[in-house]
Amino acid sequence: MPFLTALLTAATLGTPGIPALATPFTLTGADGRRWSLSSALGRERLLVVRNPSAAYLNAVRAQDTALQVRDLRVVALLPPDDARLNGPRTLMLTLLADPGGRIGTQYGPATLIGKDRGIKARYPAPPALNTVGALIDTMPMRQQERQQRGR
Repeated sequence: MPFLTALLTAATLGTPGIPALATPFTLTGADGRRWSLSSALGRERLLVVRNPSAAYLNAVRAQDTALQVRDLRVVALLPPDDARLNGPRTLMLTLLADPGGRIGTQYGPATLIGKDRGIKARYPAPPALNTVGALIDTMPMRQQERQQRGR
């Protein structure tokens, strides 16, 4: 139980003045393709991170299989013309240009959005993926998925 308490302490839930539901947005990746948050809402869990380091993005790439198991997509919002936008792609990592940081400011350093479109946690910095995974594993929808999928 102390681990769960630490998880919930690290994540700010229900912050006053912050909407409880994710606000949709559409941005462009380095490849010129448009990506809309609406296309993933309800189908995947989303971890929106603002301006993560190259090391963080590499850690995300290395854990792509674990992200797939949890239906967790990491959406990295980066400045336009940032070299990290051209980094290697994986199935569960989406790299988007955020002109002026407009969207990133709205979502803070990092925000976890559930399949129900609700904001589940806000983090003061991009969180370790095992921390996010542990929080997701406590959610009723994830527990139901584990029973149905057997993992």
